[in-house]
Amino acid sequence: MSSSRNVALPLNYRKHGNAGRDMIVLHGLFGSGKNWRSFAHSLENSFQVWLLDARNHGDSPHAESMSYQKMAEDVVNFLDENELERVMLLGHSMGGKTAMQLALNFPERVAGLIVVDMAPVQYEHYKKPLEIIQAMQDLGLPAEMTRAEIEKKLAQKIDEKYILAFIMTNLTRKKNVFKWKIGLEQIASGLSELFRSFEQEKVFSGPALFVGGQNSSYIKPEYHPQIRKLFPGSRVTMLKNSGHWLHAEQPVAFQKTVSAFLKMADLL
Repeated sequence: MSSSRNVALPLNYRKHGNAGRDMIVLHGLFGSGKNWRSFAHSLENSFQVWLLDARNHGDSPHAESMSYQKMAEDVVNFLDENELERVMLLGHSMGGKTAMQLALNFPERVAGLIVVDMAPVQYEHYKKPLEIIQAMQDLGLPAEMTRAEIEKKLAQKIDEKYILAFIMTNLTRKKNVFKWKIGLEQIASGLSELFRSFEQEKVFSGPALFVGGQNSSYIKPEYHPQIRKLFPGSRVTMLKNSGHWLHAEQPVAFQKTVSAFLKMADLL
């Protein structure tokens, strides 16, 4: 499915919980809302947690543009469609930058911001995602291949088991034919945009938490000044024994960190 780059897309979502403040969760590159189900379950007694699929991901529509401006507008459109005025906003990796863009451009819609292992800076990590996309495209997904054979073939190019398992969640089968759910071409063409910095004068002065993994390189000490510049009400917390997927690697510590921030900011 395709769409004009000038129109906000209707995003697929899953909802957990029926009472309390609304929380929007935005996943990372190659992910989907499903990746955050365990986290949503941990908060569903206190929040209505909405797990969104970004454009070109999960079951949401595909589109040419992968700009953070457009993805932020997709989320605002979702808020409008569901009559959600002011929400808690949590984003991981790519979703973290989308959340930052939304908070900077539409601060009146954000009660509090949680950014997971991402900073408002330029990154040079786009070569690895591009290699992953190339490996997925090179398969061609012939009809005679089984899921196990596809995974085995991908393992020759993707040697990290966690990333491989993550990528395999994007494989679906319809009418006995395997296909990738995500928009590989659109994501590949937008990678340079996804790893860019934020060059603007706007700030978000509300409560914000930047939580990273100590074994990850996405929130380095030298990035803290830029975080404080754009998000003056922010604090940075690093989780021990954790990398980029800290919510999956250290789920209990991550949940406690988020809950402590929400209580401190009087958002829980």
